Amino acid sequence: MDYLMREQSPLNEREWDELDHAVRHVVSEQIVGRRFLSLFGPMGAGVQVVAIDQSPNLKTGHVGMSGTNDDVINADHRIYQKVPTIYRNFMLLWRDIETSRSQGTPLDWSLAEAAASDVADAEDRLILEGRPQDDLPGLLNAGGRHILDHRNGREPGSGFQDIVKGVETLTLSRFHPPYSVVVGPATYALWHRLYGNSGILEIEQIRRIVRGDVYVSPIMPTDDVLVVAGGSPNVDIAIGVDTTVAFLESSAMNHYFRVLETLTLRIKRPGAICHLTPLSAPS
Repeated sequence: MDYLMREQSPLNEREWDELDHAVRHVVSEQIVGRRFLSLFGPMGAGVQVVAIDQSPNLKTGHVGMSGTNDDVINADHRIYQKVPTIYRNFMLLWRDIETSRSQGTPLDWSLAEAAASDVADAEDRLILEGRPQDDLPGLLNAGGRHILDHRNGREPGSGFQDIVKGVETLTLSRFHPPYSVVVGPATYALWHRLYGNSGILEIEQIRRIVRGDVYVSPIMPTDDVLVVAGGSPNVDIAIGVDTTVAFLESSAMNHYFRVLETLTLRIKRPGAICHLTPLSAPS
């Protein structure tokens, strides 16, 4: 952990504990992708690339009285993907630290929490949108994902019908439930309406058919919907360093820190992603 340079910082052990708790609480409350995707790691700070064994085509298992090795799932489709650093810097004033210690008052970690919020937002943006300039695909633009026409989500019951179509597509492609649904805030709010004469909210009907949950992210395009068959064989998040805080330097008597993490989205079976998008949207 020397790379975090905590021993050179002005904070004592209790203050570091408070800072770590504040930062991790913000990130855990805000992030969306980690709530429905499997995690791999942590692998360590030095990991800059990670292997991805892609299995583009699902096949049926064999039945027989004796086994052969003529059809093996192997690493012929292995690629190596970058593990970028996600970070945001913040500052602590030296007078705030001295005031806290002399008067016995808590330190205000709001700037650190703001940095943690920015990191959480950047993480979800990487997972959903990827980073094309670094050849990092996201769930919304992965090659090989299913792309289906989106109906008018404002019509009663249309959201449920869209999800039925997405579930059918994944099931016929032999990706099994539970499925996770990701939408923007407007669609999430719209689905809190009664479904027909059932007396049940549309979002509850959707949860029943996907046998999973519905997640809301402000990063999602307003009218787009993702239905994802999660699980490590399909897609996961490979973590090098989980969310932490490093000390950077002291300058002009004030102290600078960094909230950081290293991770990447590993899409092994892009067919596990079903993207419902309006007709006019680019594929």
